[in-house]
Amino acid sequence: MEKRNEITGITVSRITVARWGDFCRLLGFALLIIGIITAALDKTFGGFAPILWFLLAIFFFIIVVCTEIALTRMFLESKKEK
Repeated sequence: MEKRNEITGITVSRITVARWGDFCRLLGFALLIIGIITAALDKTFGGFAPILWFLLAIFFFIIVVCTEIALTRMFLESKKEK
């Protein structure tokens, strides 16, 4: 189901939002694992210290939370229209 925003005129699909959230979730877990491995080995890869990998993972997990909020909002708006 596509929903057109009245203010911006952008059409957004629930599937598109869900796929973006899944991608960010997988990327966040991958960055978290890389951060754990680099911290355990006490190494830096590409100049990235382990704390930077953790911060990147937190950033992507925040995007996942925002995606879930957007999906909930879209669900509630579609439910209200019926």
